[in-house]
Amino acid sequence: MSLSVVALVVVLIFIMLGYQFNRNDGKIEQGGLVQFDSKPSGATVDVDGASLGSPTASKATLTAGQHFVSMQRKGYESWQKSVLVVPGSVLWLNYAHLIPNDLKPENVAEFGALSSSIASPNDKWMAAQEDPAVPRIQLADISGDSVKMTALDLPSGSYTHPAAGKIQSFSLETWDPDSRYILVKHAFDDTQTEWLVVDTQDAGRTKNVTKLLDVQASKLLFDGGNSAILYAQIGHDLRKIDLNAATLSRPLVTNVADFSLYDTSTLVYSTLLDPETKNRTVGYYKDGADKPQIIRTYEDDGQAPLKAAVGKYFSDIYVVIAYGNTLEVLKGDLPTDDNPTKSTLKSVKTIDIGANGAQYLTIRTEGRFIVVQNGPTYTTYDTELQKTTTTTLKGSTDVTKEIGWLDNYTLWSDRDGMLRLYEFDGANQHDIMPVVSGQAASLSPNAKYLYGFIKGSDGSYHLQRVRLILP
Repeated sequence: MSLSVVALVVVLIFIMLGYQFNRNDGKIEQGGLVQFDSKPSGATVDVDGASLGSPTASKATLTAGQHFVSMQRKGYESWQKSVLVVPGSVLWLNYAHLIPNDLKPENVAEFGALSSSIASPNDKWMAAQEDPAVPRIQLADISGDSVKMTALDLPSGSYTHPAAGKIQSFSLETWDPDSRYILVKHAFDDTQTEWLVVDTQDAGRTKNVTKLLDVQASKLLFDGGNSAILYAQIGHDLRKIDLNAATLSRPLVTNVADFSLYDTSTLVYSTLLDPETKNRTVGYYKDGADKPQIIRTYEDDGQAPLKAAVGKYFSDIYVVIAYGNTLEVLKGDLPTDDNPTKSTLKSVKTIDIGANGAQYLTIRTEGRFIVVQNGPTYTTYDTELQKTTTTTLKGSTDVTKEIGWLDNYTLWSDRDGMLRLYEFDGANQHDIMPVVSGQAASLSPNAKYLYGFIKGSDGSYHLQRVRLILP
């Protein structure tokens, strides 16, 4: 009996580790666990043409190697992907959006005009600016089945009124990470600009960042943990702004060309060419530190595109640098001083991104996906699967903005006025509905509806949606 128990335990351990009998070659081989899920759930799963029998959410241990997976549910288009199963690994295929066969757009709000729009990070709100000269924001609550509209009128004293005979324009730039505040850019008197932070819960508390501190910023970013804190590029200096205290910090980094935010309060930057040393650098600054830390130094003429980003996937920190036509992926700890010989960062991947370099560079999905874009082409490096894919957006019109993300795995494009969905690796592409190019799109929080803007035949604009999860 003891031997039987031991044997049973050994067998169970081998099963847990993914070992199974391969009928094709008569050998016991280690496979990998694959987790399946879909929106909506309840889809049947086929692997290499054979049904698994259990609808999503489900799982199965598959033999190592390449497999063709499909998920289907009545009323929806099939989801398909070729995947590589690695022995002893867990592969998550839990991000499949099943798209209905018959999409029926419906209008849910009307606007006389539309100049700019942005969707909130929590997917609950869409903000729209109708006439750019009018200081009013239309706020759509898309969190439920019924869309509720609210007009936010900016206080007259919160912005500078244009001189007689001059015009003004308001444009919506970005939401804060908590989806409460909107950063608005106000242009007036031909060449003047100022930045407003609008509280969507009380527009009367709008703050004029430019007037408050008497500074001219070319770029502003909300802090990731405190929406009263912003980081500003003023000239070529990077500074911290505290709206509540009405204070402006010393220059945190100088000679800055561009910057982005990693985690809640760590800034990643690239510099302009130093005329004396003929060097450019990429580095990071952590809030509260005495000085920034240099990650890489480049000696050149300052012409090659240079961008950097930092991300963390589980316990691994990745630094990615797009320099010229090369994307370099480094892994390790961020340096704590400017001595490069002490850095633990090691190059783990080099990717050719084309002669034009990187127009946009970002790290998504809690550090898993490194995405570099130039015009209509984006390249994704999957740090989990260590796989690189390159996708060109369908269409022929110029792409002048960064591609949008609906969730952690799905991107969208409005090229040629068609809202199209792509997965991070370019798979499972879908044309959804005609939209106005350059405006926002968003999923509702429960992924039931997909929203976008359309222009009617009478010249008016509409917020419209399609239902992605059928009743």
